[in-house]
Amino acid sequence: MRWLLTFFEEGGKVKLAAVALVNVAGAVYGWYYYSYQLMATPKTLWIFVPDCPNSALLIAISLFLMIRGKRVNELNFLSACSSLKYGIWTCLVIILYRWYFLSPGRRALYTSMFISHALLAAESIPMAKTVDFKRSCLVAPAWLFLNDFMDYTLGTHPYLPSNPGVIAIVTPALTLISTASCYVIS
Repeated sequence: MRWLLTFFEEGGKVKLAAVALVNVAGAVYGWYYYSYQLMATPKTLWIFVPDCPNSALLIAISLFLMIRGKRVNELNFLSACSSLKYGIWTCLVIILYRWYFLSPGRRALYTSMFISHALLAAESIPMAKTVDFKRSCLVAPAWLFLNDFMDYTLGTHPYLPSNPGVIAIVTPALTLISTASCYVIS
C-alpha cells in the first residue's frame, strides 16, 4: 500500500495521470457493465445506478485537478468516501454471493472485479490524506445516504442474484464506516 501513498504524496504528475487514466478506464468499463440495468432504469435515476464507476471517475477528476495544482476538499472527500464504501461493498457482495459470482463461468470476471474494487477502496486512503476537512465536506455522507435510500427504496442498487437482505442493512453502515474512516485519515 505504501506505493499508492507515494503516488499521491510524491509521485509526480506522470504517475498521478497514470492512476487517473486507469480510473477513467475503470469507469468506462463499469458504465458498460451497467448498460443493461441503465437501459431498464428511468434516465432521471441513472446517476444512482453505477456507484463504483462513478467513484472511479470522482477519483480521476480529483487527481487531474491535483495535477493542475488545484484541490477541492469536498470533491476529494466525496471521492475518498465513495471509493472506500463501494470498493468494500463490491468485494463483500462477491464474497456473500460467491456461489453465483465465483461459479466456474463467472470466476475470471468477478475475481478481476474483486481485485479492481479492492484497489478502488485502497485509493481512498491517500485521497483522504489530501483533504483539509471542513464542514462543507459533509456533502459526502449526505450524498452516500441519499444513494443508499435510492438503492433500497427505488431499486437502483446493482442487480443481485437474490434479495438484497443483509446487504440492504450493511450498505448504510458502510456509509458511516467509510465517512468516519476518511475523516480520521484526513
